[in-house]
Amino acid sequence: MSTPTRSRVPAAEARARITAATARLLDDRPFRELTVDAVMAEAGLARTVFYRHFDGLPGIVLALLAELRDDVLGQARVIPPGERAAILRSSLAATVDGYARHHGLLLALDHAARHDVAVERAYCAIADGAIAGVAAVIEDGIARGELRPLPAFEVARGLALLNNTYLLDAFGREPPVTPEAALEALWTIWSRTVGLD
Repeated sequence: MSTPTRSRVPAAEARARITAATARLLDDRPFRELTVDAVMAEAGLARTVFYRHFDGLPGIVLALLAELRDDVLGQARVIPPGERAAILRSSLAATVDGYARHHGLLLALDHAARHDVAVERAYCAIADGAIAGVAAVIEDGIARGELRPLPAFEVARGLALLNNTYLLDAFGREPPVTPEAALEALWTIWSRTVGLD
């Protein structure tokens, strides 16, 4: 009697199933409790398939980070043009939405960045790009006389770090802070800091 053979899953589908399974699991547990066995059971694939696509769990976090970056950049592209305050508020709303929707992944990324150099570099590159973008907007507002003079880059860095720390905590609580309350808190801090209040 022959043993039934499993049909081979195409590589792109297998990779997508692995990353989707990881994202689902990260909604329920921290990164430190994630295992390859749990990911592959959730994906419905054999453990050996994992190592055809990733060197380890931090590799999945890097793949998810790339997807998250594309999602966030897509959100940023839909921010309507308009006055500086409206753009800032829309940007903060997109940030809050991203943290609310991807809280587990962002916690995993924060944790993995402390333990894996490649994840840390990728995380820092995205953060540095966001900080530079905010600093450029602040500098432009100062040059146009719309914002009060301030050290644009350091203020941008401080505000970005505040966003990350606050939103990781806010959406990790039970019950979590509502996105509306989180947006109002960040809007108050940001608008007063840069002089839009």
